[in-house]
This record gives sequence, structure tokens and C-alpha cells, in this order.
Amino acid sequence: MAEITVSTKLIDAPRMKAHVYRLKTPRVREASIRAFAKQFGLRAERAAGKLVNDAEKLVYADGHHEVTLHKASGALRMVDRSRWQVDDRKSDLRIQDSAAAKLAERAVRQLKLARANEMRFYKAARLRVGVATKEGREVSERTIDVAVAMQRVVDRIPVDGPGGKIVVYLDHERRPTGFERVWRELGAAHRRNAPCRSAAEALDEMRRHFRAKEGTIDIYEMRYGYFEDGRRRTQRYLQPAYMFFGMIGTPGSRVRKRTVYVASALEHPVETITPPLRRKRPQKARSAGRGRGAR
Repeated sequence: MAEITVSTKLIDAPRMKAHVYRLKTPRVREASIRAFAKQFGLRAERAAGKLVNDAEKLVYADGHHEVTLHKASGALRMVDRSRWQVDDRKSDLRIQDSAAAKLAERAVRQLKLARANEMRFYKAARLRVGVATKEGREVSERTIDVAVAMQRVVDRIPVDGPGGKIVVYLDHERRPTGFERVWRELGAAHRRNAPCRSAAEALDEMRRHFRAKEGTIDIYEMRYGYFEDGRRRTQRYLQPAYMFFGMIGTPGSRVRKRTVYVASALEHPVETITPPLRRKRPQKARSAGRGRGAR
């Protein structure tokens, strides 16, 4: 059994009761992706652009612009490939997080991707490029793009996980060059004021999850919020969860790997969030006649 240590404070759900929501089935079809193209100011006529449909997504391309809808989640992406993360070899985008957040929030509201009371600033990440001499000595470094992430909020509770985010990309002129949104549409409440369990009980679930694994797991951070999965995963409910971030160490190895365990915060979960570990298949013993040097 893996030994789990906790180097952070376990914090129970601020509200020991929370609503659970059904999530609407995503509508990913030609009419919906053309509607988004029109929302972004692109041509939306049936004869315009190029449409590609595969098992995972629907992609509409019009000139340098590309709109993508993922079938599993309804996740949306739009980029202007002529400007998105493009370096003109001279510009340096110097902008504070607060100013970038205001520009991103305004763009999201103008495009009606989310309402102001449904989101909050999460973080900003900068894409930087550097120029160095042949000897390896750095000469200059510039910022060519800022990605601003806005976090979803439901019932004043943050939405965490791979989803629940809108990312706005800003170029050196502080203009949006792309958007990414994983923001599943809420349906009716499945349960109202459902009782939540403690963080310690959720941690016990994590211990049971890793009972067959050897080594150590150090929990260095935990968070509470509604959990929304990534763009390639289907999800039926939005439920509150505890998220444990840790580092796994295995016997005989100095390498440690990051792991995240997500446990429902509900006393009676509507569904399991973290799937069970895959069991390793036992290796078959080689027969004597198949060893090295056998004739």
C-alpha cells in the first residue's frame, strides 16, 4: 500500500451542502459550428469555408480562421492562425495581469461566451522568445503573447479541473488572436443542498484507491470546487469535489511523478470522478526453448 503523507492543510468544503447539476448533451453539428463562426465575425453561409468532421470533433476553416467543436464536451476553440502566437521578431508585449484580465473579460462578454458574474480571473501565462549569440550568451528576451485564463464560477463556488476555463490569447497589439472554452451547459439541478463529507473522508478514499500501489505520495496541495473534466471526456453531472495534488515516489527510483486525485465531496456521490487504477497484466514466463541462444 502506498504511504500517503499530507504536507498541506486539509480544508473542508466551505459549504457543507451544495447543489448537483445535470449537464446538457453537447450539440455539435454543422448548424452549431456555423453559428459560432458567425459569432466570431466569420462567414457562416453553407457555401462558405471548409468543414471537416471526424470521430472527436468538428472543424470549420475560413481563411486563416479555424473554429473547433469537440463532440464529447462541446468545448469550443477559435484561432486566427495568421496572428495566434506569431512572432514578428521585434515586438515585446509588456502588460500587467490586471490589464490583460480586463481585456480578456471584455472580449468574452462581447462575444457572449460567458456572463461577467459567471467567471473570475484565474491566471495569465506569457509566451516568451529569446535571442542568443552562437556562444550561447543571451542577448534579449521578449513576450509575444499572453494567454489569460478566466475561471468559471457556479453558485459562487469555483469550477476546477481541466475544464471550467475560458482562455483568451492576446498578441503584441493587445488584440485577441484566439479563444478556448471548456464550459459545459448546465441543465436542471439533479440534487439540491446535497450534504458534503469532510476532506479527511475523501482522503481515505484516495488511500483505498492507491492500496495496491507501492511507494509514497506526498500531498502538497488540495482544493475544493465543482469539478469539470477536459474537452475529450464526456460528463453527465457537475458535482463538488476535493482535488488532491501530490508527488509519487516509487521504491528504488529517484524520479517523482505528479499525480492528481479527484474525489466527490458529496456524502453520496452521483458518479465516480477518478477512474480505478488499471491492473498490471502479469508477465508470462518464457519457456526454456525460447531463451537467448536457443536453437
